[in-house]
Amino acid sequence: MNDLANNTSSFSSGAGMNVLNANIDTLLIDLWGTVARSDNREPIRDLQEILGYKVQSIDHSDVRSVDPEFLRVCLTTDEKDPVLFAQKVGNYFGLAVTPDMVTRFVKVINVESQCAMLFIDAIKALKELKARGYKLVLASNLWPFPVDCLFEEDNLGGLFPEQWRAYSFREKVAKPEVSFFAKTMVRAETSAENCMMIGDHLENDILPAREKGILTCLIDRTGKYRQDPNVPADVLHIGSMLDLLEMLPDRTQHAAPLGAN
Repeated sequence: MNDLANNTSSFSSGAGMNVLNANIDTLLIDLWGTVARSDNREPIRDLQEILGYKVQSIDHSDVRSVDPEFLRVCLTTDEKDPVLFAQKVGNYFGLAVTPDMVTRFVKVINVESQCAMLFIDAIKALKELKARGYKLVLASNLWPFPVDCLFEEDNLGGLFPEQWRAYSFREKVAKPEVSFFAKTMVRAETSAENCMMIGDHLENDILPAREKGILTCLIDRTGKYRQDPNVPADVLHIGSMLDLLEMLPDRTQHAAPLGAN
């Protein structure tokens, strides 16, 4: 996995947040688009096509054309073996899974792992925030296959201890369901008033977390949401993860640092 340079300009609508939210000690952090990205844009859509499910609705120019129910099932199926995973998904939709389908699927998940990259601004910011005493909690829609690559080979595991990783496949629910955030807070042993959710997707990350009473921060490296009227006024809006360092004070100066050894 490679680090991915971030050459977008930084902007922030969260100045002074450290004064207003002194109780924040836990950061719920999205994975894809926030900390990492993959050039293999939509592997779940590829599996949908491999299994022959509603292929007429697939548009290769639109990563969002994956069937919503197919996406949900893939993101909430806790099975790491690709053969068994494909069979479980196939069984759910009444599809026969052939050895050739499995072979093609294995190629897809291998490419996904090889194409994953980390955002440099995110890694720098998260290392510093951990040193400042914040509990870093992963809150991610994820299927099981890239976990080893992301959290062993590239040391994201050093930032996100195993017990503080809320994977949709393990929680059996995916964003934007509000219950995902409830389960994430249970896993992190925290409550909404002590959390901030950081993510790059308004509908999946920000709005449902906000509905749960969590302070939210939208990372918008490209400026996609900068003029979007659908972004609530109370959502913090940043152009780089490094902007968080100006918002969140050093908790080690005021309280014992949070950590998992």
